[in-house]
Amino acid sequence: MQDSMEVYTGEEVTVEHVKTLSSGGARFDITTDDGRKWRVDVTRDGDVEIVTSWRDGTLADLELPDWADDVTARLARV
Repeated sequence: MQDSMEVYTGEEVTVEHVKTLSSGGARFDITTDDGRKWRVDVTRDGDVEIVTSWRDGTLADLELPDWADDVTARLARV
């Protein structure tokens, strides 16, 4: 499942379900048009953990932007 959504900054992000976790949560890839990508685990409670992140296809230590809370809150409700 891949879905695009607009965040409050006006930026378009793509969210793709990677897999369901044995703990009941799920793993997602969140990608922006500017080449940033995060793989995150979202628990049933809505907690988020960055698994890994990339910038332009290269591993990078990226923090989640402020708008990511809105995106992961929507994912936790799904």
